[in-house]
Amino acid sequence: MIEVERVCKRFGSFPALDDVTLAVAAGELVALLGPSGSGKTTLLRVMAGLEQAESGIVRIAGIDASGLHPRDRGVGFVFQHYALFRHMKVADNIAFGLKARKGALRPAKADIARRVERLLALMQLEGLGNRYPAQLSGGQRQRVALARALAIEPRLLLLDEPFGALDAQVRKELRRWLRRLHDEMRLTGVFVTHDQEEALEVADRVVVMNRGRIEQVGSPIDIYDNPATPFVYRFLGNVNAIPCEIRNGRAWIGGLDLACANGDVGSGPGTLFIRPHDVALLPDHEPGSMVVSGLDHLEGAPLPEDEPGAPAVVRHVAVLGGGVRVEVVLDDGPAIDVETTREERDRLALEPGRKIRVAARSARCFIDRG
Repeated sequence: MIEVERVCKRFGSFPALDDVTLAVAAGELVALLGPSGSGKTTLLRVMAGLEQAESGIVRIAGIDASGLHPRDRGVGFVFQHYALFRHMKVADNIAFGLKARKGALRPAKADIARRVERLLALMQLEGLGNRYPAQLSGGQRQRVALARALAIEPRLLLLDEPFGALDAQVRKELRRWLRRLHDEMRLTGVFVTHDQEEALEVADRVVVMNRGRIEQVGSPIDIYDNPATPFVYRFLGNVNAIPCEIRNGRAWIGGLDLACANGDVGSGPGTLFIRPHDVALLPDHEPGSMVVSGLDHLEGAPLPEDEPGAPAVVRHVAVLGGGVRVEVVLDDGPAIDVETTREERDRLALEPGRKIRVAARSARCFIDRG
């Protein structure tokens, strides 16, 4: 549906996009994820024609759109801060793109009114067409902005941090609503976010960007379970990043001898990455006898015999809702964050100063490249 091929864009000496290539299939919802300055919003604006690339090609439905004006690309764009016309009622805001068309391209008034009513119902805004934007909540205003983008029946829907201006609870409700809307309408969409949870929950595929380049593209589960680079590991979810020594597919650190889940990556100083929920806590007197804490589907399964755990001491315990976060310190090693359950906390009597043993279900290693 949309292809970006070897696109480059600079702002002065800053490379906002550096040889970026990406294809989004029809009916797919893709998240551009990354920190500020990673190039995700610039890429979205290049797709929309709001920024011009210095080199490369943008194709929409197989047609080279690189030189087309934004209004000729058949793209709907939703901004973070709504960009609604405050002096217009909700219905007029939604109809604006249709009324602005000229000649034969402009639908009849009755057709515009019917389309606006359908969109109001679709956006769960029935009865609000005669209100002004200032009379709506933030979540309602964002749905009006989305309805306005959909009114022109775009081939491609682009959303720039669509929920960034909303509070946490409204964000959660709207992103689930957007996912349901996408499934019902089979929209082709690309949205920008810096919120990892938002990208993993809503998108069919996630594009992780860093310094104007694409670090990794994949399904949410692939990106989370198999990060391709240290940057992706650090950016996507909580992780322990620990300096270590790597040899023959194994890492040594603070009494732990761990197999690298990503195989033999070479030898030398490196970094070991362990998700907090992949860390096992074992009773100090029963090494190797416990399961990985916090993973209910593995409850009752033994740890590998060659991963008996290393001695450690509990430094801090914090209850967070139904889960527990534990900070432990390895003997002659670093501190490690662990996510476990209240049941495990009680069974192991976890409290500051408690001696414990630590092992890992899965760890990945990367050689330091300097």
